[in-house]
Amino acid sequence: MGTGSASPDGDSSARDFNALIAAWAASLSGDGLRVVALPLLAFATGRSAGAVALVAVAVTAPWLLVAIPAGAIVDRLSPNRVITTAHLTRAVITAALVAIVLSGAVTIPLLCIAGFAITAAETFADAAAQSMLVAVVPVGRLEQANARFVTVETVALDLVGPLAAGGLFLLSPALPFAVSAAAFAIAAALIRRVSTVAARPAVAADSSASATAGGGPVRSGVRDMRDGLSQLFRNRILRTLVLTVAVLATANAAIDAVLVVFATGSLGLSPGLYPTFYVAYSLGILLAASQVSRWTANHSGAGVMMAAMLGLGLSMLVTGLFVHPVVTWLAYGLMGVAGGTWNVLSASRRQRHTPRMAVARVSSAFRVVAWGLSAVGAGLGGVVAVRVGLPAVFIGAGCITLLIAVVAGVVFRGQDKQQAALPSAEA
Repeated sequence: MGTGSASPDGDSSARDFNALIAAWAASLSGDGLRVVALPLLAFATGRSAGAVALVAVAVTAPWLLVAIPAGAIVDRLSPNRVITTAHLTRAVITAALVAIVLSGAVTIPLLCIAGFAITAAETFADAAAQSMLVAVVPVGRLEQANARFVTVETVALDLVGPLAAGGLFLLSPALPFAVSAAAFAIAAALIRRVSTVAARPAVAADSSASATAGGGPVRSGVRDMRDGLSQLFRNRILRTLVLTVAVLATANAAIDAVLVVFATGSLGLSPGLYPTFYVAYSLGILLAASQVSRWTANHSGAGVMMAAMLGLGLSMLVTGLFVHPVVTWLAYGLMGVAGGTWNVLSASRRQRHTPRMAVARVSSAFRVVAWGLSAVGAGLGGVVAVRVGLPAVFIGAGCITLLIAVVAGVVFRGQDKQQAALPSAEA
């Protein structure tokens, strides 16, 4: 492979990585279709914002309830089989949803059950994909690999899937779910082409020892779940990273919660133009993913991460201070560049400093922190919007993000210097 390639070195590893990327693209396309089609179907069925919100809660709940147990289980199993099983499960459930729609038997409780089950399977697939990524990609090429992941995620989940879902739903409410089910089945077939299996002997040995000692599989599983969370706080680099993610997730959720009202109220735009801010954000992410490897080649990783956080904070602050559609579009483009850069580098930093045997657990624990605090941030955004005003949400989120950018950036720089002084030391 040339130095400009994002694939890992070696023909076998490159094939495995490309198969993993292709499966990732297929599954995320299925998710992108479902993300738009399910709320549309919920509204068409329940005809109320409450019905849509209830389905939304059911869809996101597995990230709080299932993700950590899923990570503990994945660390004990072959990630290839986990991803294959998870995607096939999602394909079957989504196909069943197609049958329900065609039969006219759709109800809000059924949509809640289907949405919960599809996301629950996704938590397993996501955790296993993280294990497989670090097994396939050399440590020195994680930034390039994560940039490819972010690019595919943005195109499939945020652009292609949602745009296709709207048109397909107009043709037939069952059609986007049928295509989504096919996408999950394709992802399951593609992942079987990956020959590399993430190593898990240490976990298996620990599990066997625990059971032999009388701990039993249940107690051992609980220990694994607890370990996934404790890894975040025992390791000083992961601890700093997860605390930073917690603050950023809260701030981002606050502005996301009020964006549609801000766009149609404060900016005076039609509801049809509201999604264009997400398009600007997605384009920014694509730009960042294409350039982040070059930026880190010329500057320190900690410095680029700090610049990304500063960019996030400034874009939020400008949006609240200068309430104008053009300013907001430009700010969301900058937010996408900064957010895409942060996502690539923070994921690489987490993977590089996580013990191989605990990748799935730690990844799932990160998801729990981000999704759990997203609910808190959304609530805070609503309170501030009602009591102070919509622009104040963006101003407050921007100030908090700028503060964490300075604090975390200094800490990241110090940690990198210590790591460089002790290259053989464990994180």
